[in-house]
Amino acid sequence: MSLDFVIAGTKFAAPTSLHALVHRQRLHEVLTTGLQYPLTLASAPAGYGKTSLLSEWFLTTRAHRSCAWVSLDASDDEVNRFWLCVFLALQRCAPDLMTPLLSLLQTQRMPPVQDLLSLLINRLLEEPEARYVLVIDDYHLMTAPAIHQSLTSLIERLPPQLCLYLSTRIDPPLPLHRLRARGQLLEVRVHHLQCTPSEASAFLQEVMGLALTNEEVEAITQRTEGWLVGVQLIALSLQGQARLSDVLTRASGTQRSILDYFTEEVLRQQPERLQTFLLISSLLDQFCVPLCDALWEEGQSQQMLEHLERLHLFVVALDAQGTWYRYHHLFAEALRRRLHQSTSQEQIEALYGKASAWYAEQGLPHEAMHYAVRSRDWHHVIALLGRFIRDLQGRPGSIHMMEQWIEQLPADLFSQDPRLGLFAAWLWYSWGDFRTAEGWLDRTESALAQMPEGNTRGQLFAETLAFRAVIKGFYGNVQEIIALSEQAKQLLDDDNSYVRALLHNAQALAFLARGEASALWQALQEAMAAYEQAGVMVIASCLSCIASSYLLMLGQLKQAEQELALLALEPWEQPLARGLLAASQAALLYEQNQLEQAFDQAQQAVHLLEQAGSMLLVDRAYVVLMQIFLARQQFDDASEILQRLLTLPTYRDNRYAQTWCLSGLQVRLWLSMGKQDVAVQWRMRSQQHVPLPSVFAQEREAVAGVRVLLAERRSEEARHLLATWLPRARLTERREQVLEMCLLEALACQQMRQEQQALQALEEALLIGEPEGYLRHFLDEGPHLVPLLKRSLEQHRRPYVDRLVEAFLQEEKSRHEKSGPPSSAHQQALIDPLTSREQEVLEWLSQGASNQEIAQALVIAPNTVKRHVQAILAKLGVRNRTQAVARAQQLDLLPQKAD
Repeated sequence: MSLDFVIAGTKFAAPTSLHALVHRQRLHEVLTTGLQYPLTLASAPAGYGKTSLLSEWFLTTRAHRSCAWVSLDASDDEVNRFWLCVFLALQRCAPDLMTPLLSLLQTQRMPPVQDLLSLLINRLLEEPEARYVLVIDDYHLMTAPAIHQSLTSLIERLPPQLCLYLSTRIDPPLPLHRLRARGQLLEVRVHHLQCTPSEASAFLQEVMGLALTNEEVEAITQRTEGWLVGVQLIALSLQGQARLSDVLTRASGTQRSILDYFTEEVLRQQPERLQTFLLISSLLDQFCVPLCDALWEEGQSQQMLEHLERLHLFVVALDAQGTWYRYHHLFAEALRRRLHQSTSQEQIEALYGKASAWYAEQGLPHEAMHYAVRSRDWHHVIALLGRFIRDLQGRPGSIHMMEQWIEQLPADLFSQDPRLGLFAAWLWYSWGDFRTAEGWLDRTESALAQMPEGNTRGQLFAETLAFRAVIKGFYGNVQEIIALSEQAKQLLDDDNSYVRALLHNAQALAFLARGEASALWQALQEAMAAYEQAGVMVIASCLSCIASSYLLMLGQLKQAEQELALLALEPWEQPLARGLLAASQAALLYEQNQLEQAFDQAQQAVHLLEQAGSMLLVDRAYVVLMQIFLARQQFDDASEILQRLLTLPTYRDNRYAQTWCLSGLQVRLWLSMGKQDVAVQWRMRSQQHVPLPSVFAQEREAVAGVRVLLAERRSEEARHLLATWLPRARLTERREQVLEMCLLEALACQQMRQEQQALQALEEALLIGEPEGYLRHFLDEGPHLVPLLKRSLEQHRRPYVDRLVEAFLQEEKSRHEKSGPPSSAHQQALIDPLTSREQEVLEWLSQGASNQEIAQALVIAPNTVKRHVQAILAKLGVRNRTQAVARAQQLDLLPQKAD
């Protein structure tokens, strides 16, 4: 996938001056010394030549080293985007090194940052002879703590294969004192960067063509204190035939006042047309000839740029082709101050509007909105939001970008145009924050109430109502969905396919709450078609992935596999759609017991969906990850995923979502960890709750409760509860839930020693599972199912049941291989014996002590206890504390109790 819409290629080219530079050998030698340090920090205020120096050194150094350059701007102040810039820069100079990371980038896949950095470090360590340089310019623009924290982590672990150079106007919040003390930091400060008289002389005479005495050069150097921009401005004034004594007299005060004075002097010396071009183009953060022509109607921007090059006027080329340029930051600031003094605000805003229109024509929404907001043409801003907001759904950083746009708008504008409230509601809905989204819908309705009657008002009201219906769907409020949808339909035009898509979407959520899977799938098909008709292809693509995942609920694994294979061929670029595709593929692979592939897809899905800023849908990937960790008996990891899920905006204060999606997984986790008491307490609390309005959620809560009852060996109650819910699941053709409940019924009958009934329930599960190839639903019920499967084989031999038994045996073998089961009943015979500390922890476990109690007793941290417990479980080859104590007693690892 192309990432051009994410990162401009000019970010990776070292800026070059359009005129000759004086070679500063002493500073080049300092920077070369930096190759012996993990970090070289060039920290000084603007105008001291940091970027020019690093750029020249960079261009020289890359002749014998692989060098990467990144020029940052304010839009990079987000941790994923920052590292995306860094990795793309490194890829340009070291494609072999970055092959694994490049493959992630090309698919928009980025695992957690710390994992990526570890992968980068490992790749560097695999190339002991390689040497790379990474220069990051304008780091002072980064304020996100996550960027500083992750960069610190990299620096402190950085192998000698990579040297990092940071250029900044202020010291970054990195642990500089610690890096100094460890000898990991080389610093280039103001006193290094101040130009010496000899450097000033070379610049003034060789570059600027001025014949000056040594005394005059010394005077200029002293007055400017080696400030390079000041030296250049004085030189430009002298080129205009001004006397040095007059220039030096006026070169006093702050650097800003000196800058403003000499900028005025430089402007005064130029032809009027060039002055106009300089002032107009200073409004642009970066510019090219067509963009300048759009602002400057004379259309001679190419000639002006060539003239500026001859004058050595602070112009920096941003790419090797000489297409994009910018002014030196200080010079641009001074020009803009001068423009505001001489030009009306209306004229300046009109120029910003022209820049916005040009970028919009190029299909560059970020830049178009950036200048549109500056233009204060709010009708244009609203039009752009309407044009871009849905197209941007699912692009990297789009949620953050849109939030910034909306925050810059005047508060009273929302009451003037209700569409803005809908845009803001979409933003928060995409984030999964339904409460805030509903607040924006309230504001939208208030604004609509002030609008004159008419079709526009009616259609916006219909959209607001339909949007509310969708949000209510995430709370399982079927009656509210129906009522809101009916109100919207009464206002809806026949050709308003977008609102019609919203209504189909809401209807699908209502069917989910009812547990009517076939109707749910059909409603999603209709929603997809309506979104396509409305031109909202991103959402249509997402729904196609979601619909395929609901085929699993219908028990149609093979059809889901076929549809996902077709969807994988789609050339989707948005990470939102690709993330949902990966999540759906992960769910299918998990059921097929392909855990490694499922894990990779789920990890990819998490990154893509988080990168897209969609907390609304990332839960789909987290759920699969939790299932995988449970299957692997990685209970700490499963617990961490569960906590992430519960803190997502979609699940906070949303009992419906927590119940239908998570209750079963949560109970399985507690029981696997030996926390039966926690599971029992949960079931008791759930019975005291007011029943949820969703029949499907009630069923899921009941089935989770069945698991608790079976753990308590209350099998008759469990069967009675299953008998209440199993017929409805059969009626609504939710074969996946029927399969699960049949397996639980088989286990309940087994507990009650009713083998014939157990085999009958198992047979119904096998009839569902065999045609489609279900595996994990059987494996997840644990080894208690194996005797029943073997009895089934005795009655009727079939390959599918053989395959299930073999899968159980392979899983058990894999667990033993990982845990290293003991070969005899004493500590010395353990393949990996317990340490003395683990032995102490084991003895406390045998007394029923909690992690906190053990930590207090042994004077260690609770997290340390947690790690010891996990090590004990692994070494004993068990899954929970109860099993650990029992196994330890078998192996005589615990002291004998006194009589």
